[in-house]
Amino acid sequence: MMWLLALACGGKDPAPKPDAPSEPTIEVPDAIESEWGDVVEPEPPVANTRQLKRMTVAQVRDSMERITGGIPWGGVGNSNWDDFAETLGVADYQLRVTSDRSPSLLFQKFLDDAAGETCAHWIEADGSTFHSIDDPSSTARSDIRDNIAGLRWQIQGRDRSSTDPVLDDYETLFTTVHARTASTDSAWVTVCVAMFTHPDFFMY
Repeated sequence: MMWLLALACGGKDPAPKPDAPSEPTIEVPDAIESEWGDVVEPEPPVANTRQLKRMTVAQVRDSMERITGGIPWGGVGNSNWDDFAETLGVADYQLRVTSDRSPSLLFQKFLDDAAGETCAHWIEADGSTFHSIDDPSSTARSDIRDNIAGLRWQIQGRDRSSTDPVLDDYETLFTTVHARTASTDSAWVTVCVAMFTHPDFFMY
């Protein structure tokens, strides 16, 4: 009977199944050769950068007072920053649970008012740290540049030896105001306000 079964099956072993096709391998070259024969290195991935944030109202208030030696906006014991906190979007955790941290036009308006009053008092205060030059009335270019660098270090935390082009802008602002008013104090207060209202002060 066994030989009949073998005869019926043809007497041959069953054919092996073909191997499953392998997936193609894709090679990623480290460098790509252009049609001109030059080797072009792949561009490195762009690093993630942190989005800048605006200081809180309390941080702006405390920073301005610390920089100027304790001069508040609004008078001793009465900070306008605190009085206008609700208008500036500070959270009260009753009607508002998050603070508005955007550099809005309203914030810029209050910051400009605060800087104008604070800078005017700072330059006149006894023992003021406003000037880093021997003669505050000097209009010599070297003295103007030195004092700008000193103010920028105090207000914006920038290196005194910086060659940033913005220093030229502050110098131009000083000379323009001085030419119109003939007052070095007015010129320096204007420069001071410009530094406090610049994002280099209130953004981090």
